Amino acid sequence: MESTSKSYSENYKILEDIHNKLQSGQNNPNVIDELAPMLEAASKSYQACKERIEAAEKFVAKFERDEKDG
Repeated sequence: MESTSKSYSENYKILEDIHNKLQSGQNNPNVIDELAPMLEAASKSYQACKERIEAAEKFVAKFERDEKDG
């Protein structure tokens, strides 16, 4: 399942879920067994969110330039 094909909100939800799981599992040694897959999923979701934000920033910057020029 590729994170880049998911929406921003789906990827953000994955990051929230992982964060919550890590927070609630701080005193649970079993969370260590799930750490590598969680970090891999978090990394993919973070990258996808970052790319969406950068694309939105570029769009806004272009829109602002067009408004200023036009």
